[in-house]
Amino acid sequence: MRTSALLLCLLVPAAQACETSHLPLSGTATVPTCSPQQDPENCIYAGKALYQYMDALPDSDDVLTIGLHASPWRVYDGAMRILTIDELATSSRTSLNGKVKRVELIGSWTGVSPAPGTPSLAQRLSDALGGIPVTGEDGFLWLSKDGSRRTTRQAFTLREGGGSYFLPKDQDLLVSLAAGWFAQAEDVLPDDDANLQMLAAAGKDIFLLCPDDALVGFEHAAGIGSAIAAYNAAIMRLERGGTGDRTAALALLEQAAVLGDEKSKALLSLEKASK
Repeated sequence: MRTSALLLCLLVPAAQACETSHLPLSGTATVPTCSPQQDPENCIYAGKALYQYMDALPDSDDVLTIGLHASPWRVYDGAMRILTIDELATSSRTSLNGKVKRVELIGSWTGVSPAPGTPSLAQRLSDALGGIPVTGEDGFLWLSKDGSRRTTRQAFTLREGGGSYFLPKDQDLLVSLAAGWFAQAEDVLPDDDANLQMLAAAGKDIFLLCPDDALVGFEHAAGIGSAIAAYNAAIMRLERGGTGDRTAALALLEQAAVLGDEKSKALLSLEKASK
């Protein structure tokens, strides 16, 4: 049983993950890339490959497989909107039909605690589902064409060239880079394109493992009209819960609500009612 929330200029060829003593990062991984202009038949856009490779994952009636983009701290839906663990649990319950014995949370770092005393996303989902076993991934997730998967924990990621992430036909896919290349390209993305700036911010969290930088990026994208970015920034501030965070989060939700974002309207009402 499977459900998927995945998505899907010159760049510095090395992407460095943010320093964090709590994640086991070391070494360098090289990502095979290609040019669609030079070989259009055998050079595949990462977003397209991602859906194809996800479809090849083994399927079983007693395992609920959930594929999505993730960082060690949070998960995202296909539009790069942050999903809370409670939301993910609610959507998962509809598939828990009595046959399902465990859940596989297939997203980078979903099985790793991001800090001492903080449970992994997989453990948090298990707790929200009443203790049903949930497994996650222990690093950056790679998918193969046949649906097999592996993980790496590199501090640096190398790839030739720049721009969009394309990979040679049948090569393994670095899932986080399918979302994260926008963050690598931030310097050459239009500064006034709210959607691209929102995607770049998400990439900082998912691929560069820089949640503080992601928050700054979401707030920038919110300021130029991205309701999803405003919602994401509000969620991150509410999760952080520092001085001034709740006030800032409510302002961001107000902003997204004015733009017509229904989830922001609902969360704003809930937060105001809880005060």
